[in-house]
Amino acid sequence: LRTKAAAIFRGVGVPAADAETVADVLLDAEASGVESHGLTRLKAYVDRIANGQMEPAPEIQIETRGAIACVDGGNGLGQVVTKRAADLCIQLAREHGIGVAAIHNSNHFGTAAYYANHMARSGCVGFCATNAGPTMAPFGGMDLLLGTNPFAIAFPAAGQIFSADMATSAAAKGKIRIYDKEHKPIPAGWALDHEGNDTTDPRKAIDGILLPMGGHKGYALAMAVDAVCGLLTGARLSCEAVSMVDPTQKASIGHFLAAVDIAHFLPLEQFETRAQDWFDKIKGSRARPGMSILIPGEPEENRRRAGEGQLSVLEDTLQTVELYYQRYGAGK
Repeated sequence: LRTKAAAIFRGVGVPAADAETVADVLLDAEASGVESHGLTRLKAYVDRIANGQMEPAPEIQIETRGAIACVDGGNGLGQVVTKRAADLCIQLAREHGIGVAAIHNSNHFGTAAYYANHMARSGCVGFCATNAGPTMAPFGGMDLLLGTNPFAIAFPAAGQIFSADMATSAAAKGKIRIYDKEHKPIPAGWALDHEGNDTTDPRKAIDGILLPMGGHKGYALAMAVDAVCGLLTGARLSCEAVSMVDPTQKASIGHFLAAVDIAHFLPLEQFETRAQDWFDKIKGSRARPGMSILIPGEPEENRRRAGEGQLSVLEDTLQTVELYYQRYGAGK
């Protein structure tokens, strides 16, 4: 799957190293059990490139001022732009204690956790956020003015990484698409139909209105993400952007990343040891009957380890990958 995905992207003009980066992000999502941001996204990315709405080999422009980097993504694949920005944030953090990247002129980048985890593995507290095309209404409203606007925070402990990655909507739209493919009803409270009625029909939800998580709290967080990813970067706000599955218009969304170098505050080993002791205390506390206590990021890591070397992938997704491999795959 990794070989075929990379070959598909090379076949539409993506440089080999960048194609490997995109394939890695997609396969990491699949292995983590986050199939909503895995290979099911491949078709939308390739269609946008094939229709001239995304640059396969972008001219990424970076201007650094001290610990801050302003990045023009050149309308490239979000994974390529953001991975480069995350590496730069780590470099700046090691020099200044903190590194921040504000990105505009970019596209959907997969899971925010991928980049936050990358920064955490480098001894940093990592933060990554992105805005998205309008799929969610303000709290109490019906007009699509906000995106799912996810963010992730990660930091290392001695034996694991804390990794919290969440949409500010009740559920990511990609997750609802997975429910639709599996012909399963979505939980109540995730979405409304286009007339503003509660629905558990994933198709009506896709064509309708996503709800913010936690009501007014998710609404506030969605606006906060739009502020740092749209207002601060100069990118489009969610209400000005388009859906990532729309192959006819440029997305021009923004991302915001920050890395805090732990060693600038105290020895990394001390931080990691104390964090692990904290995690162990939480995990060793009393659990409700029939439940267990895990640290954020642990379910995904357990899924990666349990499925080492193999994946369970939706048949529809596999068929699409094979179709696009036959159509675009380089060197097949």
